[in-house]
Amino acid sequence: MKKLLVVLLMSVIMFSLVACGGTKEPEKSPEELIVEDVKNAVSSEIIATIIWKYETEGTPIITHFVDEISENKFEVTGKVTVRDKYGDTYTGKYDAVVEYDPATEDSDVVSFDLGTLYKD
Repeated sequence: MKKLLVVLLMSVIMFSLVACGGTKEPEKSPEELIVEDVKNAVSSEIIATIIWKYETEGTPIITHFVDEISENKFEVTGKVTVRDKYGDTYTGKYDAVVEYDPATEDSDVVSFDLGTLYKD
């Protein structure tokens, strides 16, 4: 009886592992990959600034709006929402300019301004 139960459980586990084979994610265009890299560079800058200035809990919620202002130069604006260690929520806006280097596939934040975070 125990062997039958073990075989049955192993079958269910193996079936669930095989059944969860995901579908392949569609590949992104080079432009989408560049914009994603630009967003990641700005997100890193925001997180570093918030950790330095504020005592936060968890991951901030960041929205990005990206505009290409010239070849390989992007203006990124958006909003940040973060929770401090006391449970209070703060929101603010930011502006950044990012240059993308196609040779190294690296994004550098040229200028960054995170305005004051206001309590919600």
